[in-house]
Amino acid sequence: MRYLFLLLLIAALAPMMGCDDMRPAPIESALSHLSTAELVEKADSALERLEYSHGKVGVNLGRVGMRMELRTLQSCLEQLGYFEGPRLGILDDKTVTAIEHYLDSRGHL
Repeated sequence: MRYLFLLLLIAALAPMMGCDDMRPAPIESALSHLSTAELVEKADSALERLEYSHGKVGVNLGRVGMRMELRTLQSCLEQLGYFEGPRLGILDDKTVTAIEHYLDSRGHL
């Protein structure tokens, strides 16, 4: 019962504290100054660290830094023209489709 009260209190106070949207704010791309070759290298490196294969990652996205790695990959793919959407570090259908198109264009499939 106490937990329910706390949840209701937090839900009531969150809009007043500017927390009505709990999703992380989209990060400004720190990659916009990189060349295409550097973006490709960074994307390939992120895919390797995430152990990406056929729509799945081999690492636990709950591990420290792995969601940020996925956000970096999303940002690289966005700069390269493969991804449109919020860079939230979530391996959703849009991200998988973007990765697959990127890998297909690189001849990795």
